[in-house]
Amino acid sequence: MGTLHKYWLVMNPYVIEKRVNEMASQGWHLKKFTWIRFTFEQDEPGSYIYRHDELERFGTSYEDEYLDFLKSSGIEQVDRSGNFVFFRKPAHEGPFELYSDKKTKISNLSKKIALLLLILLLNLIVGLTGLISIFGGQHTDMLKLLLNSTNILIVMLLVGPIFKLMRVRKNLKKELDVFTD
Repeated sequence: MGTLHKYWLVMNPYVIEKRVNEMASQGWHLKKFTWIRFTFEQDEPGSYIYRHDELERFGTSYEDEYLDFLKSSGIEQVDRSGNFVFFRKPAHEGPFELYSDKKTKISNLSKKIALLLLILLLNLIVGLTGLISIFGGQHTDMLKLLLNSTNILIVMLLVGPIFKLMRVRKNLKKELDVFTD
């Protein structure tokens, strides 16, 4: 059995879940993960279906009951990193869904979006302030130019994922409105 490591930043959990299931269809099954490193072991292609969930960060009174319920339903907890958890179930048993309520999913996405926007804003302020001060002086400090340009690059790299998360949140809100009307 081989081992494979993939490095993906967990910004959009739905994209990560899709990638993990694509790896499973190729015979690489998730063994453990952190917020950036995913470890896969080689096994039978397509033998498991994976789903993610985001549990409360510091545990709740009903968390153990929820995990016991999933286990009794034939759903195995693969690994947990913080509040982000991956579960799997044999594919021959058919597809499965985790029924975290949409309000919780929306709340978790809103928290991620707020954090990413804060990071984006701080990098934008530091980058622009630094670039303005560099070009306002008599000489150009290449190290400062590089660091402040990196801040602007980070801003550009965050824009796409933030918009994707906002789109996912918007779709969840629409689904919530459909079921609550």
